Order: sequence, then structure tokens, then C-alpha cells
Amino acid sequence: MDRQPSDPLVLRICFSILTIARRLVPRSIRESWTREWEAELRYRWNALSRRRGVRWQGQADLLRQSSGAIADAAFLRRQFTADLDIVQDVRYAVRMLRKRPLVSALAVVVLALGLGGTITVFSTIDTLLLRELPYRDADRIVTVWQTELTRLDERLGVAPGAFVDWRGRTKAFSQLAAAEPFAFDYLEGPEPVSIVSALVTEGFFEALGVQPVRGRLFLPDEYKEGRADVVLLSYASWQRRFGGDERIVGKTLRLDGKAFLVAGVLPPTFHPSVLRRATEQEMWAPQIVEQFERDNRRGRYWNAVGQLSPGITSEQAQAELATISRQLGREYPNTMGSMTATMVPLRQHIAGPLRDPLTLLFSAVVMVLLIACANIASLLIARSAERQREFAVRAAIGAGRWRLVRQMLVEATVLAALACGCGLAIASIAIRTFVGVTSQLVRQLSDVTLDTRLILFAIGLTVATSLLIGMWPAIQLSRGGVYEGLKETAAAITASHQRRRLASALVIGEVALALVLLTGAGLLVRSFVMLTRVDPGFERSNIAVLQVFAYGDRYQTNAQRLAFFNQAFERLRGQPAVVRVGLVTAMPFASADIDIRGGYRIEGRPAPPPAELPVTSLTVATSEFFQAMRIPLRRGRLFSDADRESAPPVAIINDVLADRIWPGANPIGERITANWQGRWRTMEIVGVVGNVRHKALDIDARPEVFMPLMQVPYGSVTFVVQTSTDPAPVIPALKARIWELDPTLPLYETQTLDALVSQSHAPRRFVMQIVGSLSGLAFLLAAIGIYGMLTFSTMQRTREIGVRIAMGGSRHRIMRMVIREGMVLVVTGVIIGLAATLVLSRAIVALLYGVSPTDPVTLAGTAALLLAVALLACYVPARRATMVDPLAALRAQ
Repeated sequence: MDRQPSDPLVLRICFSILTIARRLVPRSIRESWTREWEAELRYRWNALSRRRGVRWQGQADLLRQSSGAIADAAFLRRQFTADLDIVQDVRYAVRMLRKRPLVSALAVVVLALGLGGTITVFSTIDTLLLRELPYRDADRIVTVWQTELTRLDERLGVAPGAFVDWRGRTKAFSQLAAAEPFAFDYLEGPEPVSIVSALVTEGFFEALGVQPVRGRLFLPDEYKEGRADVVLLSYASWQRRFGGDERIVGKTLRLDGKAFLVAGVLPPTFHPSVLRRATEQEMWAPQIVEQFERDNRRGRYWNAVGQLSPGITSEQAQAELATISRQLGREYPNTMGSMTATMVPLRQHIAGPLRDPLTLLFSAVVMVLLIACANIASLLIARSAERQREFAVRAAIGAGRWRLVRQMLVEATVLAALACGCGLAIASIAIRTFVGVTSQLVRQLSDVTLDTRLILFAIGLTVATSLLIGMWPAIQLSRGGVYEGLKETAAAITASHQRRRLASALVIGEVALALVLLTGAGLLVRSFVMLTRVDPGFERSNIAVLQVFAYGDRYQTNAQRLAFFNQAFERLRGQPAVVRVGLVTAMPFASADIDIRGGYRIEGRPAPPPAELPVTSLTVATSEFFQAMRIPLRRGRLFSDADRESAPPVAIINDVLADRIWPGANPIGERITANWQGRWRTMEIVGVVGNVRHKALDIDARPEVFMPLMQVPYGSVTFVVQTSTDPAPVIPALKARIWELDPTLPLYETQTLDALVSQSHAPRRFVMQIVGSLSGLAFLLAAIGIYGMLTFSTMQRTREIGVRIAMGGSRHRIMRMVIREGMVLVVTGVIIGLAATLVLSRAIVALLYGVSPTDPVTLAGTAALLLAVALLACYVPARRATMVDPLAALRAQ
């Protein structure tokens, strides 16, 4: 260091820095190097003093002159060392939790369950309703559907011809495209499989703003006849089926017996829910719009998606589609006269199946979280009574109100932080389970993970929870003065009463919330029971289903199809445990329900205008189908071997159609003319069968006309196999018998009918189980809250109870008094809960079946159950109150 005298200001700054360093650095380290620097600074100051005649003022004066720096040093030291007040508060809070490990662990678990459930349900809500969809300009993307004018609430697919007409006339869309559910036969494996795919028209990926992660999209020339066969792979298919091969682009795959070039791989976030299929599309290929599609305005099997033009609102686009639909109805009255178009925003379409269940589940978990918070707040209030003297001593030696409030808030925060960590662990497990079920309905939910966004939400929820459970106990505790906490005064008694009133209010709130949840769960349980008792119109036990699509070179003619079906019947009937084998095109509850609809008219009656022509479902079946499914025959007969192609056309109708056309009359022998695949077919009605529900148990049966397979050999069919034992073990052998006839024929729906029906109400069952579990937890928490509040109240009134007993009060009267005190709170909570239930239960009407949201049996049952358990929770503290020793109680005071 240069020994020349320095400027006085520089020296003062150096002394200030040295002082700050001494304050920050531990003593064991600082002594070795600060001594040398201090000696150097003194030398320089003395040299400056001799030169300028300035007297050395000593370090004390320098310290006084640097008081601001010293204060800053002390502040910094507190921030970066364990001397920080908040650190001391946290340490003390941990010690308080460790004093009662069982109670603390219970509080953490209860709060963790509430936080974990809230985070889990919020993750799905965030994905469906809050996050940006992974598409460009997602707010301008809509799905478009055809609907019948008489049934506007039922969205149907789009006829190819109708889509071509829309695209040629609309000006409201910058892109309008369609996709057709499809399947490629893939034989490169141990058995033939069908790869779920889709054929898309030009502009489909552009409408969604999707770019591949590998390769390219389809070229314009590839949507024309004579183009090279190309496919795009989904990201999941690329990873699962092809091992994530980086060189997959440009490779050739053998699909449907043809060579297809892999053009690219789509991003992992691409889940186009415009396709109403339960499984993910693995491949995408160009749709060649040939003349057949342009003329086909009858079959509605396409799904349309569009992007609104800039400056066009949804209302304007919907009005334009309605106008175009009316024009098409006048031009094609037979096929388009009864149809219109409906537009649904993409986000609304995606969230549709889960919007109501998610809203219910989120409300339920929030209620459980509030009940948990109320329980823990009650616990803190009870503990604050025990710590009143401690806090009074703190106030007496100078602690301010904020210091006391902060200590309680820190304790609540530590408790909530521990619960948050456990809640995140619970949520990470629950999200995988929850998504595994819900992603079957909405594929976007397969992307839900516990990411940074959810962790930030959990942190915010934890902060809010800590304030909720700690603020009121802290305020109540800090209101007591010094002397009131040190001795029994009127103010202390008043503070005790205030704590009891607050604890009582929390119990009332817990009971009310628990009753709302219990009633909701009860309604869902009753609704589910009613749903499972619905007669689907058939027997679901001991039935196996195997769906095939008999098309291609081997099944070009009706004779070839019939020959294959007859051979398959013989092979399947020869299997052990097989009782009967039938066949049908529209298999109830199957994911690919071939619902072919056509207009009809009745012979001998005036034909209505084409726009008003009634519509019915047209199904091809064999007589063994009705027998295997045990569908009752009401009148007439089933199909027979005489009903061949050369015989007069015959038909069987169901009760819905019979009651609609011939109410109270016998339709046997009447003739009906239906539009089957563009041709009018006149058939004699030979039988009437019972109604069959196709899509769900809560959807009424549709009017249906059955035609014999021998007269209408349709290729898209399902084998219905009745067995004498459990059909599940028999299915592999049934598949092998079909592959003996055609080893290249994939099988699609291969499972039991009982499983198909169960899958149809799986979402209801899942919601019922979750809400039931949450209501059970709320029920338990409410009982714990009642027990805890009465225990706390009894402890606070120990001297009063001792005096009553000493004065000759009956122990039974003491018990009744304590029980009455608790039951008054419970009854008050039940009344409030019933009022809230009558208001809120109407929000779950969409999830109920056969049960009113104000069902008196459910309301009375849940209220009675809650009162009974509350009475039991009141009995234990009441019994304990009767065991108070008067002398010990008076001496303890």
C-alpha cells in the first residue's frame, strides 16, 4: 500500500467499510485481517494529522460519524445471518409443532389432503379453460356440425357434400377443412392391427396452425388424384410404434397393402379433438375429395374445423352458415331439407364433456379445504388460550401487537408450508390417476403435469391458507392486554368468550359445508344407482363383441361378404362355451356405433315434403343378434332363412317407431319405405322388438328399422357371441377362428358387452367416487371439529363445571348442558347447510339422472346422518365434563 497521506474523506470511507466488515464477518475470521488494516489506517490518519495539524479523534468519533453505516451493517447482518427475527419466529414455530407431534401431524395431513385435491382439480381446469391452446389464433378456431332442425341439441357429423358446399360458398372462414375418421391395416407384427387414423382435406393443419416437429406437411398436389401416398405420424405413435426413429421421415410404411411415405411427425401437443373418437389418431393422410364425396349429402361422418377470417365474429359466421344451410335445403330437399349447421368454439368443444364435472369437483375440494382451514384455525384458537399467559408476558416486556400477530402467522405459515409439500406429493400422484381417467374423454388432459405454473399456484394457495388459518387466532390473541393475560379479569373472561364464539362460528361453517358436500354426494350416489337400474333393452352378461370391416379386394361383392360371414358363423359356433353367434351393424355402446340414418314414409299415407321427412336409424342384423342379446320380441317374428336376397324385403322395427307411427295398433304387415344408402327400399314389417339404448343409459332409445343381413350384406359389422361362461377368456380363441379365415383382417372392438356398458357411465362413476370420498373426508373433519370445539369449551369452563357440581348440580344435567351446547351449533349449521344446498344443488342438475336436486329423501338422510355423528362427537366431551373433580377444578384456578 502506498504510504503517502490520503484525503480525509477517503480515510473516513475506509473506516466505515472496516466497521461494516467487522459487523458482518464472524469474530473468529475478522480479527486476523482487520487488525492489520486498522493499523494501516491509523498510520495514514496520523500522517495526515501531522501534515494538516488535525488531531486524531479516535475510532469512537469515527463510529459516531458513521452511525448510518453502522445501522446499515446491523440490518445487513440480520438479513444474512440467523439473527433475523423471522428466522427466530420460524424456529420457535417448529418447536411449538414438535411439542405436540400427533396433533401437528394430523393438522398437516388434513391440510395436505385439501391442498393436494385442490391442486389436482385445478390442473385440469387450468389445462382446459385457462391455458392457451397449442394452436395459432386458437380463439378464432371453431368446430362446425350438422344438426337436425327438430333436434338442435344433438350435434351430428358433416356430410362430405355439405362440407364441399359450405367451403365453396362461405366467406366467413379463412380456412375451412374436414377430417374423416379412418383406420389403416398394418400387418408388420405378430397379428394384424388397425391403426386409428384420419383423412384430412386441404387446409386442415393450416386452420389449426400446426407445424410438424420433423419433416413437412402435405403438399397441395398430394390432395389430388394420382398423388403419391403419404402419411403424417402423431408424436406418440412415432415414439411408441417406431421407437422415435430420427430417420423416420422419408421411410416407407406398408398400410392397407400399399406403400406410404412418411412426410413428417406432428408435435406432441397436437390433440385434434374435432374428431369424436375415444382413441388418439396415430396417422394422418390426405383426403381425396372425389365425385362420390361431392354428391354424398346423406352420410354424416366427417368432422369440420375452421378458422374465422379477421374481423368476422362468431355470430356473423353462424348467421352465414344458417343462410347457406337454408339455401342447400331448398336445392337438395331430400337430404338437406331438415338440416342446419351449428358452430362451436374449439375450447368449448374440448372442455364440453368435463366442464360440469370439473366445476363440481373443484367446488368440492375447495369446500374440503375450507373445512380443513376451519379445523386448524380452531386448533390454533384452542392453543392460543393455553398460550395467553405467554403472550401477555411478551407484551409486558415490550413486544408490540404486530410482533405477536406475526408469531401466530409464522406458525400458521410453517404448518401450511409443510402441508404444501405433502400436498404437492399427493397432487403429483393424484394427477396421474385423475388424468388417466379423464384423458379418455378429453385427450388434451394427457398433457397435464405438475409444472412450474401449478407449483406457483400451490405457493399462492399456501399463502392464502396460512392467512386464513392464522389471522383470526392471531388477532384474537393479540387483543388481550398485559394484565388480562396474567390474571383473571373481566377483559380476560371477555377474550375467552370471544375465542369460544369464534370457534363456534367455525364449527357452524364446517357443519354447513359438510352437509352441502354430503347432500351432493348423496344425490350423485342415488343418481348412479338409478342409472344402473335402467333397462338398456338387452342382457349384458356373457356377451363378447368383435367388430370387423369386410371390405377390400376379398369382399368386393355381396356374395363374397356373405360367404365370409357364413364361414365365420360356423367357426365361432364350434368354439367351446359358445351358445349363439349373431351379427349387427350398429352395436350398442360400441365406440364405432354405425348409426346410418335415412328418411322414411309409410305406404298408404300421404308423403310429407322432403324437408319434413321423418328420419330413422337403419340397422342390418341377424335373428341370432336379438336372441343372443335377449332383446324381447313384442309382435310378429324374427328373420328366417327364407329372408334371402331373392325374397321380398322385410324389416323389424322397435317399439319407439311402432308407437310413433301406429300408436295402439298392430304394425305387422304394414309397409315402410326407407332411404338406404341413397336408394328407396320398400319393406314389409314382420316383427316388433323392444327398444335398445345405444350410446348411454341416460339417452333414450332411438327409432330403429332392422333389415336382414341376407338381403343387405353390409360390410361394417360386429359379431355378437353369447357364451355359457365368462366371455373374456374366450375372446382370444374367437379372434383366432376369424384369422383362420382371413389372417390379414384386423379386429377392432374386441371385448365384453358388460365392459362396454360400464365404460359408458365411467365418468359418472368417477365423479361420484371422488365427490363421495371428499364428502366422507368433510364429514370426518366436521366431526373432529365439533369434538375439538366442545373439548376446548369444556376446558375453558372447567371451574364453572366444578362449581356447578360442588353446588349439587347433577352430572346428567352437566352432560345435557354440554351436549345441548354442541347440538345447538350443529343444528344451526344443518339449517344453514340445507338452505345452501337448496340453492347450490341446482348447479349439478346436468350430472343427475332420475333424481331431483331437492330430493327430500337425500336431504333428510344426510341431515339425519350428520346429526347422529355430531351427537356422538358431543357425547365424548360431555362424558368427560361429568368426570371433573370440583376440588381439583377450584384449586387449579
